[in-house]
Amino acid sequence: MRKKVNATMQARKVALLSSNSKMPKWFYSFIPFKVATGGSSQVIPLYALQLGAEAGEIGLLTSLSAFASTLGTVFWGKLSDKLLKRKLFILMGFFSVSVFLSALSLVSNFWELILVNALYSFFLASTVSIPIVLLFRNVRKTRWEEGVGKFNKIGGWSWVIGLLLGFILVRFLAFRELLLSFAFLNIPALIIAWKTIREAPVYLHRSNIKPLVNRVIQKGRYLPNFLIHLPARLKISPKFRGLYLSSFFFWISSGMYSTQLPVFLIKNGFTSQEVFGMALLNSSISALLYQRVGRKLGSRTPVLALMQGYFSRTIGISLLLLPLAIPNSLLFLSTASYALWGYSWSYISVSLTSLLGRMSTPREQGNALATSNLVNSSGFILGSLIGGTVASKIGFDVNFASASVVSFLAIIPLLPLMGPLPSISTFKRPIPHIRRRD
Repeated sequence: MRKKVNATMQARKVALLSSNSKMPKWFYSFIPFKVATGGSSQVIPLYALQLGAEAGEIGLLTSLSAFASTLGTVFWGKLSDKLLKRKLFILMGFFSVSVFLSALSLVSNFWELILVNALYSFFLASTVSIPIVLLFRNVRKTRWEEGVGKFNKIGGWSWVIGLLLGFILVRFLAFRELLLSFAFLNIPALIIAWKTIREAPVYLHRSNIKPLVNRVIQKGRYLPNFLIHLPARLKISPKFRGLYLSSFFFWISSGMYSTQLPVFLIKNGFTSQEVFGMALLNSSISALLYQRVGRKLGSRTPVLALMQGYFSRTIGISLLLLPLAIPNSLLFLSTASYALWGYSWSYISVSLTSLLGRMSTPREQGNALATSNLVNSSGFILGSLIGGTVASKIGFDVNFASASVVSFLAIIPLLPLMGPLPSISTFKRPIPHIRRRD
C-alpha cells in the first residue's frame, strides 16, 4: 500500500514538473499580433508620405507616437497594478491594433493620420510592460530569464514575418488595403489570448525589475527601449552620468537618422517595396545576432561592445553622404546603411542592458533601468523633431552628417568606463520581488 501511495505521489510530482517546464501558451497569441504590428510599422510613414507629408511632418509623426507610447506604457501599467488585472489590458491592446489600423485606412489627410496614430500608440502601449509582468507570474522564478528570452524570440521573428508579408503585399495592395489586411491578420491574437491567458492578480514591484540581456528583440513600433515604470527619483548617481549622456547622444542621433531614412529614399525614387525590403534586412540581421552578442558578453566587457555598436552606427549613417561623390551608388549604400543599422542595434541593445546590470547594485537596478529608458525615450523624441526640422529646412545631407557626428560623440562619455566591471553573475540575480495582495 505504501509503495502504491509513493508511486502515485511520484507520478504527480513528475506531472507537475513537466507542466512547469512548458512556457505559457499565451506566448503564441503574440505571433499574429507582432506580424500585424511589424508589417504595419513601415506602412504608416509611407502612407503619410503619400498623403503629402514632408520630412518635418514625418519627424513630428514619429516623435508624437513615441511620446504617446511612453505615456501609455506607464499609465496602463499603473492602472493594471491598481486593478490587479493583466488579461484585460493585453486584450485591449490586441483589440486596439485591429480598430486603429482600420481607422488609419480611412483617414483622408496627414493631420487625421497623426492624431489617429498617436491614439493608436497610446492604447498599443498596454502590450509593452504588462505581458512581462504576467510572465513573471506564470513562469517559475528560476526560469524567468529563459521565459523572457523565448517570449521575445517569438515576438521578434513574428515581427520579421510581418515585414516579409508587407514586402510581398505592398506590390499588389494600396496602403489602405495593407492596413486593413494587417488589422484582419491580428484577429487570431485576440482569440488565442482570450482562451489561453489565465488572470494572475499578483502585485509586482516594478521598481525592483532588473535589466535582462535576452529581453531585447523587437519591442514596439517606435519606443526605443523597454519601459516598465518611471524612475522613483531623478537624482542620477555620478557613476551613471557618462552612460546616460552617451545613451542620450545616441538616441538623438537615432531619431535624426531612422525617421528620415525612409523619407530620403522615397524622395530619391525608391519604391515602397524597396523600403520594406531594407527594413526586413535590418530586423533580420538584428534578430540573428542578439543571442550571439549575448554569449560574447560573457567573455568581454560590454563597454567595448557598446562602443562597437555606436561606431558601426556612425559608419552606417555616414554612408548616406557618399552618393554625393559616387554616382549611381545610392541603392548599394542605403542597403549597407540599413544592414549596419541592424548589426549595430544588436550590440547596442544587449550591451547597454548588460552595462546597467553590472554597474548597479541590486537595490539600484530598477531605478537605473527606468532612468535609462526615460533618457532614451527623451533623446529619441528630441532627435525625431530635430531630424525632421533639419531635413526639411536645410537638407538630408546636413541631417545625416549631424546624426553621424552625434552618434560618434556618444562614444566619448564611455571612455572613463573602460575599467573593470562586476562579473556577469551580478547581472543574473533574481529580478523582481513579488508579493500577493489579498
